[in-house]
Amino acid sequence: MPMIERRNVPCGSCRRCCQLDLIILHPEKGDVIADYETEICRHPITGHIVHALKHKANGDCIYLTPEGCSIHDRAPTVCQEFDCRLMYLFTTRAERRRMVGQGVLTKGAFDEGRKRVDTLSAQDRQKYRR
Repeated sequence: MPMIERRNVPCGSCRRCCQLDLIILHPEKGDVIADYETEICRHPITGHIVHALKHKANGDCIYLTPEGCSIHDRAPTVCQEFDCRLMYLFTTRAERRRMVGQGVLTKGAFDEGRKRVDTLSAQDRQKYRR
């Protein structure tokens, strides 16, 4: 299984990336589909059929609780690698609008990333520079 770099994002009480966003599983990166409650859907960008984490009726991830992620220690790869700060910083306004329009991420997730950009280290900014 490939090594995953778990991002250390200062989320605080923010859960925007767990609400309404499409959380796609990636078996090629080690996600075991049978380990999660999933739904089959069409990827909004590629059009491929994919497995994504189920959502509650309100749009929250099925694993989101009032205390946070109930599967944090075994979260899918995309959750472990996701950093709203980098997603905001290294996408253009047009790319962000397209992703929101396609249902990949919400505007709220990008807004939270913008709020936290200054918490990135200079090393991370350099490492992930476009």
